[in-house]
Amino acid sequence: MKAKVMAYLAAGAVFCGIRWADLALWTDPETGLVTAGAVWQRYLVLAVFAAAALLVGRLAGGSPAPLNRRQPLAALPALAGAVLCLWQGIAGLLGAAGVAAAVESVLALACGAWLGYLGVSWLAAPRKNPPPAWFGVAGSLLFVWEILLSFMTNGSSWHRTVPTSAVWQQLAALLFLAALLRALCLPDAADGRALGGYGLLAFCLCLCWQLPRCVLWTAGPGDWALAAIGLLGGVCAVLCAAPSPHSKGSHTAG
Repeated sequence: MKAKVMAYLAAGAVFCGIRWADLALWTDPETGLVTAGAVWQRYLVLAVFAAAALLVGRLAGGSPAPLNRRQPLAALPALAGAVLCLWQGIAGLLGAAGVAAAVESVLALACGAWLGYLGVSWLAAPRKNPPPAWFGVAGSLLFVWEILLSFMTNGSSWHRTVPTSAVWQQLAALLFLAALLRALCLPDAADGRALGGYGLLAFCLCLCWQLPRCVLWTAGPGDWALAAIGLLGGVCAVLCAAPSPHSKGSHTAG
């Protein structure tokens, strides 16, 4: 039901405020280590909110069919993410120091192109044909690469919440984009519950958890792009959720 999804989004604003306070008051910006309380408490709160995202998204049910129509509300975060990913890719190529950085930059350009395609298509008339699947796969590979890089290069302690949770954020973005690609390319086989759940999971990890860090600490275009994808996840969850019984009754009566 849309009401459940909207309630979760409202709770996300509270969760974002809590994360903001935690980074501003009880986390050392130089080391990333918490200065008050236990670090496991942060992970517990994040895990509970992430589990609630999957639960609410699946309970909301619905269909991904609205995403195959004109959706200006979804176009805005998609286009914002496109601009940020393209910025990340171009800046990365200009200053790439190694093969890994160059690959990341190229994949960021592919992701930006895919998000830009989605944004433009949601602003234009409904598509007659589904988008090319290979385009969406190429646009999602950035997050596969980011996950691999996190495991290969992140040797920090789990007491630092930002780098430790980064791999979860990339995984949430990947799951959401994969579900979105399935909904657009295989609408008859798409699962609206999965798309809603993964959309809210991206909203939780990529926006609510990420936004305070982007504002309070130094952040690049890739960090902001992740937040834009999280916002897109929340919008898609709302659009795909089934209408409430009250709304159905009112529509029938009218």
